[in-house]
Amino acid sequence: MRLTPAALLPVLALSVLVACGGDDEPESAGTSSSPTSEQSSPTSAPPSASESPDASGSPGAASPGQVPRPQPGTCEPVAESADGRYVVADAGEITLRMEDGNLQLNVSSSNGWSTSVHSENSEADVEFRQGDDELDFEAEIEDGRLVLRICDDDD
Repeated sequence: MRLTPAALLPVLALSVLVACGGDDEPESAGTSSSPTSEQSSPTSAPPSASESPDASGSPGAASPGQVPRPQPGTCEPVAESADGRYVVADAGEITLRMEDGNLQLNVSSSNGWSTSVHSENSEADVEFRQGDDELDFEAEIEDGRLVLRICDDDD
């Protein structure tokens, strides 16, 4: 008894379908486990993001360049920005750089805030004022390292 190719084709097709059908279940189980492992990747990302402020020496600081307003009557450390640009809450912007051991800065205000700048060699103090509100951005070179903080002076 000899089978013709036409008779073999349905038998081969059936065996392929049976084999594929068995593989679908493990793939779907594998697919459901893939999102679980993908979900664990983003979970591991935030600790590295929280390590960044620690590495800059400013625990709890906002991302570099963004300076949120602290609570009234308090001061917060500011993370150093690689490009020297700092956006201070809604009050304005400071561009700061060290040159020959001295601080050089450009200041602009926004949203009706006024500015006052006091600078001496390795220290700078920028006051943003709007009515009774005052934000104080302080920069100082200590042991060759830039140390920054923002204070909300509660008048």
